[in-house]
Amino acid sequence: MLKIALFRSIQINGRRVNMADAKALASEAGGTDISSIVSTGNLLLRSRKSTHELEIACARFYGRPTEMVVKTADQWYEILAANPFADEAERAPSRLLVWAMRDPLPDSGLDQLRRRATGEERIERIASGDFYIWFGQGDISRSKITAGFGLKALGAVGTNRNWNTVTKVAAALKIARG
Repeated sequence: MLKIALFRSIQINGRRVNMADAKALASEAGGTDISSIVSTGNLLLRSRKSTHELEIACARFYGRPTEMVVKTADQWYEILAANPFADEAERAPSRLLVWAMRDPLPDSGLDQLRRRATGEERIERIASGDFYIWFGQGDISRSKITAGFGLKALGAVGTNRNWNTVTKVAAALKIARG
């Protein structure tokens, strides 16, 4: 089955994940036809194994795990199709983040994120439980939406990619599917 594995962090236990190591981890976890997309934090692979196997391989290699979010190609395309900020993505793709979630973001987490939004910032959760953040024209690094806490505090595990990366991953999945 064709999947995309997203590392939550490419810094693990003080070491930066490089492409060769990431591919070796995926292979150890039962992956085949492995390639890196955009950076080492995005792996395209074929596998029937669970996310847990990849996290175990990571922990063995680095001495510490990092969380991973794994989506099938179909799930990835569903996330793209559900984009609630299509016009904004067209105008300023680097200002739109997509949070790929292991499990759906709970209502309480969504409410907390929305309370932090200011100005043009907007947050929308899609049916899959993944969510989008549009930052508007403000300084993203000064946004209070994700500052000072992790998603675990919201009851969820996920990782984000900007719209440019999301569409590059989709293009790689399309090529791999043939």
